[in-house]
Amino acid sequence: MKKNNKEAFLALFYKPYTNIHSTTWGVNMFTGYKKTDLEIWLEQLYLDNNLSSPGDLTIENISRKLNVKVEYLPGAKENVLWNERKIMIFLNPEKPETEIRELFFHELCHPLRHHGDQVKSVSSFRYLQENQANQFVLYAAMPFFMIEQLELPQDKTQCTHLLATTFNVTEALAKKRVEQINRRILQTNIDNEFIRQQNNYKKSNDPSNWSHETKVIMKQLYSQLKRVR
Repeated sequence: MKKNNKEAFLALFYKPYTNIHSTTWGVNMFTGYKKTDLEIWLEQLYLDNNLSSPGDLTIENISRKLNVKVEYLPGAKENVLWNERKIMIFLNPEKPETEIRELFFHELCHPLRHHGDQVKSVSSFRYLQENQANQFVLYAAMPFFMIEQLELPQDKTQCTHLLATTFNVTEALAKKRVEQINRRILQTNIDNEFIRQQNNYKKSNDPSNWSHETKVIMKQLYSQLKRVR
């Protein structure tokens, strides 16, 4: 299979999964999940600070473990200030608890992963930082190593609801995480199948793997080509 045929190949195999436990080519979906560098880094940060279960992921507990000061100011816009010695996050207590937690994780990403004054950074770089912070929220609020420990239902809607209640996040955020996991595993399965098809194609074109009949036919064709030349 040529590389320029990959898009057509992917179109044949790309079908949205209806639940997180779907299987493809006999492989359990969880086995194909590949963590990003950010996800691996965050997981290690959690384990180093004994944050190992959903119940550990409260704002108060994480703030204490990571030496973060949280100020609740009614009507205030969420923000974070930090330097080499101190991190201070401002949150609005008038918002729903699940939303406050998501905003906390978003603001927490900046001092942990970004350097310098974000306000003064160029718009394109700030846009990249905000995108990374949004990904950080998914990983920080619902770490994969904790999700793996759950008994997840087959139904996607029920699975989303379970993550939302277990990790105390909005249904919308839980749905994003479920869909993200499915996409990540789907991509792994597609890549593996594409590689398998390529290997089969190369093997079928290797003369050492040809049958006796094929070798006879090819020899005759080569002889005819020589006479034509």
